[in-house]
Amino acid sequence: MSSASLVLLKGGPCDAPQVVHAPSGGTGTPVKVMYGSGFEHYEFTGEYADIGEGPMPVYRWVRHAPGAE
Repeated sequence: MSSASLVLLKGGPCDAPQVVHAPSGGTGTPVKVMYGSGFEHYEFTGEYADIGEGPMPVYRWVRHAPGAE
């Protein structure tokens, strides 16, 4: 899988995924990950990290939203 289609997530629950598919709208689009009984929300930091797959946009956790959205 190409690193261009992946993003690195930082923060949030310690057992939540750390690498997920990039949002279809590009880095300006927040990432929402289903976790437990709700969603974890992440926003692009403007940074990129290389964890062996090539440069990936870094998204930082901003909030948890319970229930279905």
